Amino acid sequence: MPDWSYHTFFKPLLFKLKPAKARSVTLQMMNTLVSIPYGYRIIEFFGHMASSPAIRKNVCGVEVASPVGLSGQVDPKLQGISALSNLGFGYIEIGPVTSNPVKEPKIKLHQQNNSIEYSHLQENRGLTHVEEVLSNTDIKVPVLIRVGESSLQETLKIIHTLRQYADWFVLDTACDPALLAEIKEAVGKPVLVNIEKHQEIDHIIERIDGFYIPEGKKDQQSLHIGPLEREHHIERIQQLLSYEKPIIVSGGIHEPEDALSLLEAGADLVQIHSGFVFSGPGLPKRINEALTYEEKQKQPNQPGWLASFLMGLGVFIAGIIACFVGLTDVLLAPDERFLGMTKQEIQHFSEHLFKFMSHDRISLAGVMISAGFLYMMLAYHGIRNGSHWARKVFYIAATLGFLNFFYFIGFGYLDPIHLLYNGLILPFFLYGFIKTRNMPLGSKGSNTRNTLAWRKSQFGQTMFIILGGAFLTAGIVISYIGMTDVFVKEDLGFLELQPEHIHDHNQLFISLIAHDRAGFGGALISAGILIALIAMWGYRESEKWIWWTLTLGGIPGFTAGIGIHYHIGYVDQYHLAPAYFAVLLYALGVAYSYPYLMKRY
Repeated sequence: MPDWSYHTFFKPLLFKLKPAKARSVTLQMMNTLVSIPYGYRIIEFFGHMASSPAIRKNVCGVEVASPVGLSGQVDPKLQGISALSNLGFGYIEIGPVTSNPVKEPKIKLHQQNNSIEYSHLQENRGLTHVEEVLSNTDIKVPVLIRVGESSLQETLKIIHTLRQYADWFVLDTACDPALLAEIKEAVGKPVLVNIEKHQEIDHIIERIDGFYIPEGKKDQQSLHIGPLEREHHIERIQQLLSYEKPIIVSGGIHEPEDALSLLEAGADLVQIHSGFVFSGPGLPKRINEALTYEEKQKQPNQPGWLASFLMGLGVFIAGIIACFVGLTDVLLAPDERFLGMTKQEIQHFSEHLFKFMSHDRISLAGVMISAGFLYMMLAYHGIRNGSHWARKVFYIAATLGFLNFFYFIGFGYLDPIHLLYNGLILPFFLYGFIKTRNMPLGSKGSNTRNTLAWRKSQFGQTMFIILGGAFLTAGIVISYIGMTDVFVKEDLGFLELQPEHIHDHNQLFISLIAHDRAGFGGALISAGILIALIAMWGYRESEKWIWWTLTLGGIPGFTAGIGIHYHIGYVDQYHLAPAYFAVLLYALGVAYSYPYLMKRY
């Protein structure tokens, strides 16, 4: 559930439900996803959550990939804890845990100030349930277990039971030095204390490993979780800095700027709660990228980027050549040798058939020009600057592009020009792939605020992702048709011929047309992957090249694909409707993305 889908589709629906029900539905959906084979991979694919090694931290001897954690009260019943650990968090909090269950609180959402009102923040299903879940769950990040207010005997029981699952413990119970010494001896793990439970710090400072600042602003009957907590947290951090102990802060984070300010004030780790609900599940990733943006110096040019760029240039040039051929001769010498016919003989048999072949080849050429441009931009602006996501997009799409060469098995025409083309660009593909294989994970971004441009951009991003998905789907369908039926009903209406008439005239005609159709479908698959993944993984504030890449990259494909239909007179509006819909998605994506992607520093 990345931000683009959360804000566009899910959040409006979830906010119509009661808060507890919406939370349960969301967590159960996520849990179902990770329970299926490769569910974790699906989450990673859509979110691309891995953080950069540049922001790793060591807190009390525990290594975390990111200083951003998740509050335990986001999932007090542990319904989706396994999935949540895959959303870019450096660690997960569980608790407060008590010996016996604590019932669900009353919850209200206040959308006017993006806060959540709770009657209490102690909800959990008891020690037995927590131990059962943790023993059967693969949590991929460190775990902070918060022990709720309990007697010494209960506290020790909780700690002994959960010790093997915890990396740190936080105590909510006020303890004197002797009790802390006993607990520390029993734990053998770092122990932090809830600072709100201790008025005197000096007398326990030698017995603890750090401080925990809890979430929630209290009024007479409830607690409020929201962005207003941040200022109180900063004040509390300042009071604790002199003790030189690690500080964990929970709540008050709704945008990356909030987390940055808390970390800058002196917090070692920060936890998200209400921001996860209002700002979306992409918030930890945005914070990680903002931290990386501050930490990561400009990288030297990555070796291998030029080979990748030249491969894209090869696709681009081949598209231009194919466009020229499609507008002039249409058939090349190898095509005529395969058919045993000249283009004049084909025109004599059916002028419409000749134009139809031009239509297929021009459509393919437009997609190749667009895809080549996208490849070049990914190589120059992405791979060259060390963007792991750009490399991943490039080589996923390019690999699928090379594999469509084997479509000839389905339609029976091994095109020597296609073979030569693949042979020329394959070495650049392989060299670039090998030289960039050790590119570090993680990405960086400058976005720190939930601005209007950011909110609007969620819709623009969604439009581009849907557009890429539409191209991918169309490519699969066209590839299948190209290797089976070859023609659709509208094609035959334009040709004024039936397949058997074409076959009777020359039994190799169908194979040549199938080659063009399947090749066009394969090119659409690669283009769809490029568009969808660039929008999904590369969409960051002020990344102007992303906007220009998607905007300019769409023009050749749409111009050729729609323009050739009008040029040859194949203007069946039902047949062209998907193309018009794609243009609408493209235009909305371009318009709604502009303020966010083109923002000046």
